[in-house]
Amino acid sequence: MADQSFKIYSSAVRHGILSDEYGCNNTDSLVEGVPTVSFPLAWETPPAGTISFSLVFEDYDNIEDEGVCWIHWLVANIPSGVSQLMVNESRTNPKLIQGKNSWALPYGPYAGISQDVICHYGGPAPGRPHEYECTIYALNCFLDLKNGFCLNHLRKAMDGNILEKTTLKMLYYPN
Repeated sequence: MADQSFKIYSSAVRHGILSDEYGCNNTDSLVEGVPTVSFPLAWETPPAGTISFSLVFEDYDNIEDEGVCWIHWLVANIPSGVSQLMVNESRTNPKLIQGKNSWALPYGPYAGISQDVICHYGGPAPGRPHEYECTIYALNCFLDLKNGFCLNHLRKAMDGNILEKTTLKMLYYPN
């Protein structure tokens, strides 16, 4: 019998490694020093009753470097009929409800980065190899969130509404 569990995958992740083009190694994608081309994602077999999906792309290895888990991408209210995000959809799909990434930190090298960059995919730019987690949540409702929400808003809105989640782990190696 085939596995019928909720799964997430990406053609941009091969052998557990995210392709260079979705992070700092793709210098053509940098806007204000931030990688901006989001990678493709697909998911399958969501649980019955799914109304929407939310997405969180994080870097826990950054805690060791800067003291914080780095948020690279937040998306809410993806309709249940959608089962993929295409390359650069963070920038090309105005219907995506996207939250603030950690490039929003208001100090040091991050001070002054525009809201346009902060409220879209902000890809990996580690100083050493890091492991990333991209988690998609199947939810039993749409969330009362608007563009520019923060991770804490997403977590509170999802509380009690998560049917299931699935995570894709990947490494990114800077040049």
